[in-house]
Amino acid sequence: MSKKNRPEKNLDGDQNLLLQVLRKPQIMGKLDTQGWNQVLFDAHILKLRARLAHDAETLGIWPALPEKVQQILTNAKIDTASRQRKIMWEMNRVGRALYDFKEKVILVKGAAYIARNLRCAGGRDSVDLDILVAKKHLDIVENHLFLAGYGSQTLDDYDQQYYREWAHELPPLVHPSRLVEVDVHHTILQVTNKLSPKIDLMINASQELDGQFHTLCNEDMLLHSIVHQFVDGSLKSSLRNLLEQHDMIEEFGEKPGFWTNFMDRAEALKLGRPVFYCLRYCEYFLNTSIPDDVMVWAKKYSPGRGVLKLMDLMVFRTMIPFGVSDGVKRSKWTDFLSTNGLYIRSHWLRMPPMMLFTHLSRKFFRRLFRRQT
Repeated sequence: MSKKNRPEKNLDGDQNLLLQVLRKPQIMGKLDTQGWNQVLFDAHILKLRARLAHDAETLGIWPALPEKVQQILTNAKIDTASRQRKIMWEMNRVGRALYDFKEKVILVKGAAYIARNLRCAGGRDSVDLDILVAKKHLDIVENHLFLAGYGSQTLDDYDQQYYREWAHELPPLVHPSRLVEVDVHHTILQVTNKLSPKIDLMINASQELDGQFHTLCNEDMLLHSIVHQFVDGSLKSSLRNLLEQHDMIEEFGEKPGFWTNFMDRAEALKLGRPVFYCLRYCEYFLNTSIPDDVMVWAKKYSPGRGVLKLMDLMVFRTMIPFGVSDGVKRSKWTDFLSTNGLYIRSHWLRMPPMMLFTHLSRKFFRRLFRRQT
């Protein structure tokens, strides 16, 4: 990306110690007490303490860390490892429940990263098991899971209708003896979302993991992470998601032909705009290595100058919710506007205007009624 098209570095990007540590973990061996207080606080809010422990151990700098820091990061590491084991055990239980289901069951998000031992799984705090199946098989899969003891966590009639008619997944399922949420997806974006892609292309290109489960191919795995953050999410404090995209770019980008296949895939699925945002902010926050020709291609999908400036202002103030921004001390007011602006944006993409108004109004009055009672 030429300097003309890069977002200008602000003080938040240059001075935030957590960002510096994520870009160059060796810095951890040189932090003083004040620096560690800042890094550990930010990492706790952003659920990245276990990632710091993983990076310190991988690079061999763990012995150089202060004893108290080692204790804090060890606690985070143990907790995250426990959560990952629970995800893998739940995957085993789901596999058992679907033992005679012969169609593709695709692991997505954290479960896929852990099962494939990808870089982004290192120190990743995963709490749910997400699977993807073809929509025509949803009833079969749900019935199998019900017979295995799983129950729906959504009891309200409106919420049940919302999930089954408009959402990209079934209502969350939980087994009472393990309490790990299982989300059964049939696509990667809400069906009412204007960017909802042709999911059959992703399902058909999925790769076999073992005798029962599959994962998305590398290109689709990265695209799924991107749309989850930049289309379906609010973006507030979502640095962890951007970091997993950075890791996948660094890992998958080393494979021959990845970038050509990735750009072709993004165009086929009409996801150029969220990919542009991902590459732009990965490079800005994490100094991700992205080929120049890829950035030139992504620039085709940039929004207009005014919209891009507004997105930059909101993302810079919410991706890392601390410090200063653009050389000006951040205020609660600007952070409030940025957070809610991105929240409104995510819902605007999710539904047509009239449906969105009806949905948000219903949620507002239901919440108001519950408070009064």
